[in-house]
Amino acid sequence: MVISWAEFLPMVVVISASGVMSPGPLTFATIASGSKRGWKAGPSIGLGHLIVELPLVFVIAMGATFISSIDLRWVSLGGGLFMVIFGFLTFRGARGAGKEGTVSRLSGHPVMVGVGLSSLNPYFLVWWATVGAPLVIIGMEIAGMFGVGVMFTSHIWLDFLWLTVLAFLGSRGKKLGRFYPYFVSGLGIALVVFGIAFMVRAFYGLS
Repeated sequence: MVISWAEFLPMVVVISASGVMSPGPLTFATIASGSKRGWKAGPSIGLGHLIVELPLVFVIAMGATFISSIDLRWVSLGGGLFMVIFGFLTFRGARGAGKEGTVSRLSGHPVMVGVGLSSLNPYFLVWWATVGAPLVIIGMEIAGMFGVGVMFTSHIWLDFLWLTVLAFLGSRGKKLGRFYPYFVSGLGIALVVFGIAFMVRAFYGLS
């Protein structure tokens, strides 16, 4: 029995929120970018995230099975390396925190951060292959590809909202005064730790 839109849309929002708001590398990266670029870093990172996520959703809708064949150990390795580099740049730039120009150039463009931390995050792929896939299937059952589009729209606005909130909170960190460099350093260290953890899991998986 196909469920109604009234039942489906709240389901998408609730399930999506569980993934969107779970702490992870993108969380710390967004706060770090927000501390340097302000709240506008949030929508930019969200755009990068969308660039990766939208094709993935439609691939699932078309019934492609290559996702299950991807060796997530290599994705973990690549993603971990990306996080370590981003975290190191953030940590290194903390010494110049507050100096306009130095900070604004740090760590690359937020859109690319969104692309990198989404496409190289195995847990993002696993979430869509497991938790997210049933939502895509239900959307297809209700209204075909149009239903998938409505489902994705109901999901992605949460990503943009949450990432903007995180970037805004990061921008407020500038009010920490002389403690601000330590704040940025902490974000950089957190990303390096995430990256190392990803790579360790990858190496253990490959051994």
